[in-house]
Amino acid sequence: MFGLSQIARHARRWHANHKRAVMERTLLDLPLELQKDIGWQAPRDHVSGNTTRAEILARPML
Repeated sequence: MFGLSQIARHARRWHANHKRAVMERTLLDLPLELQKDIGWQAPRDHVSGNTTRAEILARPML
């Protein structure tokens, strides 16, 4: 049965994810030098771990 405890758990999870996203946006808005000083990781260019496929798709077709 879908009870109040499950609704509360989903609401807490959504709230935590929302707070994390706000914090990440705030830190990414800071200058790069300041991000390095506080130890924030540089944004990744490629999220996918499959680089060979990305390289194949990025090549122009002649």
